[in-house]
Amino acid sequence: MSDNMYTGKSSRNPNSSMIWSILLGVGFIAFGIYLYFDLAAWENSNEEMHLNSILWGIYDIAGKIGVAGFFSIIGLGVAGAGIKKSIDLKKLQQKTQNKQ
Repeated sequence: MSDNMYTGKSSRNPNSSMIWSILLGVGFIAFGIYLYFDLAAWENSNEEMHLNSILWGIYDIAGKIGVAGFFSIIGLGVAGAGIKKSIDLKKLQQKTQNKQ
């Protein structure tokens, strides 16, 4: 049995959580941008728009920029959490390597 706690396949690379969270964060931001342009096109048309009630509430309060900002904040939060987790895992790996 190994003294190193990093023996699982998913824990060998401490950067994997950062990479996935940044990709997910960029996806949220891209979706927010898509909704911004979709709402802008809808405002200039006579079509009916279907949105989630939470998104309608945000749109009623802050407009299309508010909806895009909502998803951008979520995206930045997800990316930031992944970066922090990777930093914490690297520090933990260094501590375990220094003890050996």
